[in-house]
Amino acid sequence: MTLGDAAKLEMASLPTKTPVSVLQELLSRRGITPKYELVQIEGAIHEPIFRYRVFLSNEYIATGTGRSKKEAKHAAAKNLLDLLVGKTTAEQANPTNGTTSLTDITNQVVSPFDDKVMGNPIGWLQEMCMSRRWPPPSYEMENEEGLPHERQFTIACKVLKFREIGTGKSKKLAKRMAAHKMWQALQDMSLENTNINQMFDEDEELATRGGNLQSRYAGLKDSKINTIASNNSHSHKVSQFHKYLKQANGPKVTELQNTSVSMKDFNCIQFLQELATELQFETTYVDIDEKSVTGKYQCLLQISTVPLAVCFGTGNSPKDAQMSAAFNALEYLKIATRK
Repeated sequence: MTLGDAAKLEMASLPTKTPVSVLQELLSRRGITPKYELVQIEGAIHEPIFRYRVFLSNEYIATGTGRSKKEAKHAAAKNLLDLLVGKTTAEQANPTNGTTSLTDITNQVVSPFDDKVMGNPIGWLQEMCMSRRWPPPSYEMENEEGLPHERQFTIACKVLKFREIGTGKSKKLAKRMAAHKMWQALQDMSLENTNINQMFDEDEELATRGGNLQSRYAGLKDSKINTIASNNSHSHKVSQFHKYLKQANGPKVTELQNTSVSMKDFNCIQFLQELATELQFETTYVDIDEKSVTGKYQCLLQISTVPLAVCFGTGNSPKDAQMSAAFNALEYLKIATRK
């Protein structure tokens, strides 16, 4: 069955499912993950208009607009579905605001924000720390000044003993700027020439000489890692979500508990997506450009549960790495939903 024919069947469920869910389910069965990109924010501050683009490689591209990011994503997904079934043309699937083409917008807008920073520096920095087995970055508000309508925020980003400052007209912009500067600083460093690598090497030597865990990780004592213990509201949400998982009785949860999951004869990616739809959470795969020390591809899988879960996978190809991450996620969810 062609992708277009499959899309026609899936679109029959649009009245009961969102376009984003329909597109996700359609493509997950083929091992494809749609990619969404925020390409423009326009209009007044109190009435912004968001423009999202969704694409499958360079063959199918569609855009959509809305008064919220969620609404814009759904509009883009719906336009892509219409494009797949031949209901609209490529030009119709990429509506513009009447003054600028999509290509022009992409060239003019380098990020979802006006901070001149492309992409998701906060996510990149998080992935960098995970891949290097460092503690996650921490962020602290340093300063807030200016008139109510012209506030200027300053946020500090810390990774181990490194510290970078970011400023912006909102806390989000300041945090992105701080993360971007930290990511750039750490990328420009060679691991072999940093005190970080030497610190870990020395600690490994202490451990092999009989040092305990406390001495082995003494270098991390100055790193501030936020916990949820001090946030009663978040702790309550975590407790409620785990309780929800324990009480879940959907068909996919039952199948997960009664099936011995194996990557050899089981489509972990497809099953995880079906389980995500049933339990109402989202999955995001992030392929890591750098290969592992054994030469394998690496992938991070983010599960939008409470708390947020991130699973790691490796394989001989990017697809195998995603399958490995999905397998590990299913193992985690199998434990979490066990009665």
